[in-house]
This record gives sequence, C-alpha cells and structure tokens, in this order.
Amino acid sequence: MDPAHTTTPFLAAPPTIAQLPVRLRDLLKREVCLDISRAHIEAALNQVERDAEELRKTRPPFLFLHAKPTRTDFQSREAGAVESLAALTKGLQNVAASQPRVRAWVEDDLETFLRDSQPAYMLGLATHRFPDDWQRAIQRFDQRVAGFRSALGQIQAALGTVPGGVVLASHPAAFEQLMTARQWGTLLDYEFLFFNRVADLQRRTAELGGDTLKRTPDHQFGNHVAQWARVEAEVVRRGIMELRARLELAAMDARATYVAEAALAGATARSFVAPMWEALRQLMRREIDPEEVQAVVAETERMVAAAGG
Repeated sequence: MDPAHTTTPFLAAPPTIAQLPVRLRDLLKREVCLDISRAHIEAALNQVERDAEELRKTRPPFLFLHAKPTRTDFQSREAGAVESLAALTKGLQNVAASQPRVRAWVEDDLETFLRDSQPAYMLGLATHRFPDDWQRAIQRFDQRVAGFRSALGQIQAALGTVPGGVVLASHPAAFEQLMTARQWGTLLDYEFLFFNRVADLQRRTAELGGDTLKRTPDHQFGNHVAQWARVEAEVVRRGIMELRARLELAAMDARATYVAEAALAGATARSFVAPMWEALRQLMRREIDPEEVQAVVAETERMVAAAGG
C-alpha cells in the first residue's frame, strides 16, 4: 500500500493543558520554564558581554597614573562585569544541564499519553506512518529491556544479604530492589502490549489489506517478579536465572519483529509526537506566570540533581 494514501486526519489538534495527566503537565511546565529561563539568561549574558567590551574600550590609558577616584570607579565597574558574567554563565550551565533529563521525562510521559489517548497516532503507526516515532518506540523498548535486566541484577546482588528462611517481603533492602525490578518489568510489559495493540489494529484496518506486525506473547514480567516477595532467596535466585534467559530470548525475537516493521514506515509527516509536543509547549507558555519561572527552575534543578542527573 502507498503509505501516503489515507483519508484519515493523522495530525490531530492537541489536547488542552487541562486534559494532560498531572505528572505530564508538571513536567511540561518545568521544561518550558527551563526554556524561558535559558533564553533570558542568554540574552542577559550577551548584553553583559557587550557592556564589558565597551567598558574595556573606555579603560583609561596608564590607569595606575590616574587619581584614585578614577581608578576605583573603573575597577569597580570592571569587577562588576566580571561578577555578572560569572553568575550568568553558572546559571546558564545549571539550566543547560537540567534540560536533557527533563526533556527525556516529558518525552516518555507524552509518548505514553498519546498512545493511550490519540487513536489517530496508533492508526498512523499501524499503517506505516511516522518513521521517527517508530524508531523512538524501538529505542524505548531497548531502554525498558536494559532497565529490567539491570534491576534483576540488583535483586541478585541483594540476595546475599537475605538470611535463610526469610522471604524477600520481610527483608527491606531486598524488597526495595524487588519493587524496582517489578516496576521495570511492568514498564516492559507495557511495551509488548503497545506493539500488540498496533498489530491488532492492523488486523482491524482494511487499508493495509493484510497484517505485517507479528503479535508477541504476553510475558507478564512484572507479575512474575512480584510473586518473588513471598518466597525465600534461594527460590528467587533460581527464578532470576530462568527469567533472565526468557527475557533475552523474548527481547531478541520481539526486537527483530519491531525493527522489520519500522523499516516499512515512511510518510511526508515523519512524526506525530514532535508537532504535538511543540503545540503543547506553546499552550503551556500562555499559562505560565513570569514571576514563577525562577522558582520553578530552581526546584527543577534540585529535582534533577536528586535523580542523579
């Protein structure tokens, strides 16, 4: 089928800010506040640099020979310019360091929201549109696999501290690692579910005239890990070995299927998510009180630092 042929309006109007989930709305606000702050700092930095250059041009020759008031005035203005440049540069570095992590958070939450709330997005993926979004979906799948694999390793490392006869739910350190692994397993389960939803939509869509995306099994990794809370360390140790083997086989098989499907994608609109994201940024800008930007940015920088970003 010609991927450019469709009667469906794939580029839908964005939802309102109020329709966004609370966490996504909060993260989007933080992203926009960082953008606003960066633009203001960069403008101020450029101005201070211009002022500093003009100040250097007015430096009296043989300043040390001038009267003390002249020397003091010039040196004070020079020191002020240096101090302003240092403060603005530091502020710009802090904002720039926070932006990638916050954008990654927004992107992840926005992707999930659009999958679950925008039928046009899912239909576009099913009918081989939005190649950029297909590539990002595979990257996200890879991240979930890597996160779950790492979390299983953390459980295995924690098992050595669990006394014999004690179930993991009764051991705080091991239970914490178990819950982290359960979360990663659930996130990975969602990715399998998402691709199966796309596959099912293909089968219900007459436009394709056939299906190309193979369904994958529902592995229930999150639920499997959750069951370990009620058993002892030795049982969990054996379970991790089995689950790791199953994970690697499942991920390898599924990824090959997804990559093959992504290779079919092509259209004049490379992404559904990107223009929707930019539209939501513009809507959020209208709702932000300029007086709160600085406080939001400071809180966001602390949040990123606490997250190890």
